[in-house]
Amino acid sequence: MVIERALEKLREAQAASAKAGTKRASGEDTGRHRALTPPATPTRERPAFPVLEVLQSAAELNRILLPDPSNVNEGVAGAAYRMLRTRLLQKLRNNNWMTLAITSPGAGEGKSVTTLNLALNMAREKANDVFLLDLDLRNPSICRFLGVTPPRELSSYFAGAGDPAETLYSIGLANLAIAGSSEPSANASELIATHRLEELLAYISSISAHPVVLIDLPPLLVTDEALLVAPRVDATALVVAEGRTRRDSLVRAKQLLADYTFAGVVLNCSTETFGADSYYGYAYGYPHKPKA
Repeated sequence: MVIERALEKLREAQAASAKAGTKRASGEDTGRHRALTPPATPTRERPAFPVLEVLQSAAELNRILLPDPSNVNEGVAGAAYRMLRTRLLQKLRNNNWMTLAITSPGAGEGKSVTTLNLALNMAREKANDVFLLDLDLRNPSICRFLGVTPPRELSSYFAGAGDPAETLYSIGLANLAIAGSSEPSANASELIATHRLEELLAYISSISAHPVVLIDLPPLLVTDEALLVAPRVDATALVVAEGRTRRDSLVRAKQLLADYTFAGVVLNCSTETFGADSYYGYAYGYPHKPKA
């Protein structure tokens, strides 16, 4: 069972951490398996991340809304994403959240496109530094959607190579940094169960006073990585697709996330929002009262 495997990996990771000694009293503990609260002021200067050129044809093919006024989908989809951005940013600020993981019950429901477009729209507001992490290591898509090759594969970083700063890159927006992979990893859950996520989040919080970290996760009912990450972030949101997501799959996904802070549901491809002939449509809300 997916949830049993995730819990077992969490217990193994926590046991390994305990063997390393009690670092918390000395201030060395990074808050493993706990969401991090960013410091009031950054403790180090934010570096200039390498700037990668987006392949326009790849972005257009994958329905990515780059900051380009000629983008034909900007009018319809842009309005939907701006509404989604505003609702989620309000929730992040009201709850003092830094990290928001985004998953879906199954594959093909639009979570990665939604996460990337949401990050782009949040960055345009320029009120926060936005960091996008593609932790769908089995099927990484953020770099592919942008047509770029990362300076360091995020999977390589999780395997122990390099520092957090080496994984991040820019696509030209001053307050957006992205980390991802271009090649799939077969041992994704073992990589994510390590302490490297906490090190990356701690680094981000050290270079930005008010970061927003969006984390693209694998589908919740397909593999266990989302359950490995959920207790280590501030909140998790679900993307579901009208006409594709089964009701029993949504119920099961909500049950698996019941013990963690739930940010809400994003309804993708909603015909109710913009009309039946609209390619895009998004709605945001709660199928039930989220846990405090």
